[in-house]
Order: sequence, then C-alpha cells, then structure tokens
Amino acid sequence: MADLKVVGQPLPKADAAAKVIGAAVYADDIVLPRMLHSKLLRSPHPHARILSVDASAARRIPGVKGVLTGQDLPIRFGILPVSQDERALESEKVRYVGDPVAAVAAVDEETAAAAAEAIRVEYEVLEPVLSIEDALRQPGDERIHASRSLPANLHRLQSYEFGDLAAGWARAAHVREDLFFFQGNTHLPMEQHSAVGQWVDGRLTVWSSTQVVHYVHRALSKVLELPMNKIRVIGAAHGGGFGGKTDPFAHEIVVSKLAMITGRPVKCTLTREEVFYAHRGRHPVLMWVRTGVTRDGLITAMHFKSALDGGAYGSYGVASTFYTGVLQPITYDIPAYRFEGCRVFTNKPPCGPKRGHGTPQPRFALELHLEKIAHDLGLDPAEMKRKNFVKPMTRTVNWLRVTSCGLEECAQKVLHASGYGDRKRLPGHGMGFAISSYLSGAGTAIYWNDMPHSEVQIKVDRGGVTAYCGAMDIGQGSDSVLAAIVAEQLGLQPKDVRLVTADSDTTPIDLGSYSSRVTFMAGNAALEAARKMRAMLVEAVEAAGRKYEDVKFEEACVLAEAKFGTLVSAGNSGDTSLFGPARTAATSGTCGPGWTWTPAT
Repeated sequence: MADLKVVGQPLPKADAAAKVIGAAVYADDIVLPRMLHSKLLRSPHPHARILSVDASAARRIPGVKGVLTGQDLPIRFGILPVSQDERALESEKVRYVGDPVAAVAAVDEETAAAAAEAIRVEYEVLEPVLSIEDALRQPGDERIHASRSLPANLHRLQSYEFGDLAAGWARAAHVREDLFFFQGNTHLPMEQHSAVGQWVDGRLTVWSSTQVVHYVHRALSKVLELPMNKIRVIGAAHGGGFGGKTDPFAHEIVVSKLAMITGRPVKCTLTREEVFYAHRGRHPVLMWVRTGVTRDGLITAMHFKSALDGGAYGSYGVASTFYTGVLQPITYDIPAYRFEGCRVFTNKPPCGPKRGHGTPQPRFALELHLEKIAHDLGLDPAEMKRKNFVKPMTRTVNWLRVTSCGLEECAQKVLHASGYGDRKRLPGHGMGFAISSYLSGAGTAIYWNDMPHSEVQIKVDRGGVTAYCGAMDIGQGSDSVLAAIVAEQLGLQPKDVRLVTADSDTTPIDLGSYSSRVTFMAGNAALEAARKMRAMLVEAVEAAGRKYEDVKFEEACVLAEAKFGTLVSAGNSGDTSLFGPARTAATSGTCGPGWTWTPAT
C-alpha cells in the first residue's frame, strides 16, 4: 500500500458535493412535463381470494387518466429464476396485508389516492398462516401457493454435508444441543421507494431508486413483454437501500404500464407505510444446533438446522436459506459439518435480502451456543472461540476460499480495548464476546451464465477521463471506489474522473449492489480497464521518445489518440471456477418439539 497515492487516502466521496448542496436528483425529485401520479390499492386481508374488482367509479373521477387491475399485468416475476411467484397487481389471491391489487394514474396524488379508494374489491377471506409452526402443518383452508410441489407451505428444502461426521461425533468428549429463535426486522432507509416511467416513440425509460438496475430491466422486459433493447432503466440518486431495494417491485412495473397506456410520464412514490409492506427485511428464523467438542474446546462436528419465515413470496429466500447454513465454517474451523434448512411461506410481507441476509440470525445462535458449551466445560468463552478461528489462506470444510482473515487481530484489539479480562470478574460487570465474519463477492450470478458479473469501460478524450459502470452507489461509496482505482492507475485524482453509472442504455452490465460485491467485482473490472488504458498511454509516450512520468496527462492523451485513434478500454470481472465438492443429505428431519418437516415425494 505504500506506493499507492490515491487508494486508501482520506479523500472526499465522489458524490459528496451533490449530496451536501442538494443537487443530487432522487427519483421523487424528477418532474417531467405532463407527468401523472400513481397510487396503489392494497389488500386489507392477509389471505383472501379475489372474487371481483370493480374500477368503474375510479375511472369516472375527473383527473383520472388510467386504471390498472391484475388482468392488465398477468405475468409473474421475481428476482430469482425459482422465485417467479409475484404479480405487480394480484388478480386471483392476496397473500399479505398490503399485496397490490389495483393502480391509478391521475393528475395529482390526491386524486389518485381518492380514485384508488373508490375501487371496490370483493374478497373471500381465507385462514391466514402466521408462524413457522403453522406453515409446517397441513394447511386449513388452502395453501398460500397451491402450485408448489412441496408439502404444506414449504418454499424450500435444502441440505448439505461436508467432512466425516461419524468420526467427528466419535472424537467429541462433549456434545450439546440448543434451540434458538431470531425475530425478524426490516429496513428504514431515509428515502422511500420511488419510480418514474416514460413511454416515448415505442421505448420505455424508467428512473428508480433501485439497488439493481439490471434485474429491474429484466423484470420489466418479462412482465411487459418488451425486448430489453426497448427499455432503459436509470438508477436515480439513492437514499439508502440495505437490501430492501434489491428486488424488482410492483410500483416500478405499474408506472411503466401506466405510462404506456396513457402516453404520459407516471411517478409513484411509496408512503412510509407502504415501504413496510414492500418490506424484504430480515427473516425470522428458528434454529437448532448440535456441536461436538474435545475437552479443551476444539470443535469436532456440527449439525445446524434452520427454518425461515419467508412471508408471502419467494424473493431471495432460496439464497437466504442457503446462507443460514453456509457461513458457520468461515468463522470457525469445523472439520465435519451438516446443514439442513427450510423456508416457509406465511401470510406476512415477504422477507428478503436485508444486510447479509441469512447470516446474522445463525451468528446470534452459534455465538450463544458456543458460549454455553464453554460454560459446560469450564472454559473462557472468548479463548475457546479464538482457539477455533479459521486461519488465513485456507479452504473451509465446505470449500469456501479464505484469503485475508483478520479474526484473531480483531479479537485481540477488542478484548484489550474493552478490558474484557478484568470486567468479566467484577460483580455486576459482565461482558460477553461474539464475533463474526462474512464473505465478499457473491461469486455466482442470480441467472447462471458464463458472462462477466461486472464490466467497466473507460473513454479518454483530450485529457478527459470517463468511466462507465452499471453498479449503483447506494451510499456505500462504490462510485468513489471506481474513481479512485481509475485515478490511481492513470496518475490522476478521483475528481479528474467523470463517472457514468447505473444506466442500462449507456453503461455496461453490472449485477448490482448487494452481497458486498461491488468493490470486488466492479473494482477489479475498473482495474483491468484502467491498466489497459495506461498501457496505451505509456506506449504512445514512449514511442515519442519520452517517459510517461515526465509528460502531462493531457499531452499523453493527445499522443495516444494520434497513435491509436479513439481511446477506449474495457475490463470485466466474475469468476465461477472456485466451486468444490459437496454431498447432499436427506431433506427431512426433526428439530425439536413442534418443528418437523418431511421431503417431497
């Protein structure tokens, strides 16, 4: 790091000035000529069959320009290929309080809200499923998703086994089992979800406060049955996401369809209440863990089970279920490990990818579980946990690659700074110790393919540098990271690099801001593109008999453009070659009183 002049330096963020002076344009700031406003009518019932929808009164209200019901948007969508279970407006059955059933476009928000309230929906109310335990039982009135092949209200079953479990249990001098429950919670970004749609000359443009321009683009193409080259999605300035703006949402599809049928721009900004309906927050999870250890506290084997309350729809639930089990071995060196997980549907707002989705819940369970084991053995919990830390430059039992790893250094600093050793001995001054680790990079694309996960293009023109990338800065500073990497390679400052990001028409593809992937993926793509550009500049300067370090950047650009013509370079990132072997175990089991599941036949 000593030779780096830009990366790692305390420089202003790329978007700092625009945010501070109020120049950043958020989706709700966008005002287009003749723009209409949209409101959604949402279900008041957690579980009900839709018998009829009468929008005639809404259509007669002066100022109403368009009305949609579920019949207008019949195609299902979802973020994962296996989660195509939502409709922008439901036409058959609602599955949670807040499920959208109709939408209105009018000349102002008040008129749109009044028109939405004028729509009459007749429901047949069904028995709701409101807990994991209820979802695992055979349903009463009917299942939440009748088309699913799994029994009861199961959404997902999965199980993996690594290492020699029989030998691990045999080596254990002490075995403990515990049951834990982690209650769900949700996001509260400063900015509510918002989107604007515009239909001009047979092309759709959508501005949205999304975290993932690419997947909104895909969902719009599918539901509206338009080629992707007829749709442009632009990520507006972003007021916080935390995972809650990662899915494609009903309002993004609704404003697009309303713009198409009215011929006018349409905006929809969710109220704070509606943000909680949109949700996609952290799953409530019931967890059972069984661990074997030696007398001095070394882990020999672990069996972990999780049951997730997924709410009404799939969202990222398959991945969340997987994550509740996959990350235990990246904090602790577990030589033999078995994981069984299930996700259930309930009649509550759908849960999804909130900040490290699927990982904080098992961290809570495992840290308490190991604490209890340490007390059983008469060991200091912190020391026992440190003894089991994974080591740098290793592979876990489930074949995850660990490179840099600061667990021990972090533990040492925290224990020293907190006075842990002294405070735990003082009456009334207890202190616990918990630690966690996380993998960055999201190495597999949501839609499996061999294309790059992230691409960056750089254009240099008479001394001006522009970097194009599809990644969305949601406040984490990814724009600043990209500018710093490009500037470092070209011998500039970040302020000298113009950024064009998150626009499906003008930027190359990027799979989005989630799973701590942008610095790793887009950063490496930017590094590759910048190195290629630097190589062209250096070659042109040296061909003129001079040294790159002795030439002003503007002059180097002129020499390079004279030699090569248009100065463009591209880089990409995405490696799917790091997978290892695994065994799948039977997807059935028992985790304690009232918690069982059986496999699909």
